[in-house]
Amino acid sequence: MPNTSLRVYVRNPALERIGQIDDYTSLTVIPRYNAIGSFVLEISADSGKANLLAEGNGLIIRTADGTLVDSGPIRTVDWSRSTGDNGAGTLTVGGVSDTELLARYTCWPAPASTIGSQADTVYKISAVVAESAMRTLVNLNAGPGALATRTDPLLTLAADAGLGPTITRQINQFDNLLTVLTDIANAAGLGFRVVQVGSNLQFQVYEPTDRSGTARFAFRLGNLTDANYTTTPPTCTRAVVVAGGQSSPRQCATYDRTDPLFPGLVIEQFVDLTSVDTASVDLAAQMDQAAEEALTSGAGQGSLSISPIDIPQLQYGRDYQVGDTVSAMVRDSWMTDVVRDVTLTCTAGEGTTVKAAVGTSPGDGAVARIYQFLAQVKRDVGRLKTRRSA
Repeated sequence: MPNTSLRVYVRNPALERIGQIDDYTSLTVIPRYNAIGSFVLEISADSGKANLLAEGNGLIIRTADGTLVDSGPIRTVDWSRSTGDNGAGTLTVGGVSDTELLARYTCWPAPASTIGSQADTVYKISAVVAESAMRTLVNLNAGPGALATRTDPLLTLAADAGLGPTITRQINQFDNLLTVLTDIANAAGLGFRVVQVGSNLQFQVYEPTDRSGTARFAFRLGNLTDANYTTTPPTCTRAVVVAGGQSSPRQCATYDRTDPLFPGLVIEQFVDLTSVDTASVDLAAQMDQAAEEALTSGAGQGSLSISPIDIPQLQYGRDYQVGDTVSAMVRDSWMTDVVRDVTLTCTAGEGTTVKAAVGTSPGDGAVARIYQFLAQVKRDVGRLKTRRSA
């Protein structure tokens, strides 16, 4: 296989490496930022390594220089054969990244208590640094600090570096752990993942790197084969937040956010905090947080898809990663945003191709930068058309 091919290793359920798959016919792996990645590998069923590819085992995928692309358990092993096949057919192996572990758990309102003692309807986070809040949620619901019946024996937590802003929010009973972590991380500008470290799976929180000054993609630079962008209008520009009304007096407030593409558009959305006691000392912070989340999830979205070419000066895995901020030239203007996911495709004899999706995911802070950028591009184009027709 060529030097640019991805390296694939197989691990057993105890995370011990048991072999290398160096004769696969094709491999597609998609690492994702603050989300579950995936992979699909095809190999001849005649291969002497095919017996390693069983449900319960997992794959570790690295670039040619050893950089980890992704890893995770095998979920499906499918076999197919047609009359035209001379051999035993083809195995198609599918799996997900180790971050999927977080999606198996929910957030209990009282994680230290048994299921029969869950009297609260919410779990409160009050004035806690974002990373610490995320680590606590993982620790108490799936990690070493969870109830024995809920603890994943392979899961550990990286040291707390105190990353991110201070947050205050409440989590509804039994919300999915991965979904909650994604909401917090995106709002705080942080990344998180579960990766194999030694014989354990480690939960990590990190600050993405701004590489917009060095990771730059453009047709004129010879490192881009195609690019396209799309925009989606907003679904909420005014959050109507209502707290109390059950055991405490009702309190209402509206929060507005102007959309860059549709500055005159008003779309109201009800945000239900009626379960919150309006006598709470952190009521204002809870209402602000709920409004922020509604406006962010309902904001107009933009996405840019680019197909970069690895060149000696700029290569995926070495010079930029999923979660990093990069620059791309769109209609003669530079824009910067986060690499949300990357699709790496490797086939026998052809090496690896890369396709990156840049920008936008709900919860990207305020309205995503790429959406604001595209709004400006469209306004500039509109002005040019007006001048030409005048």
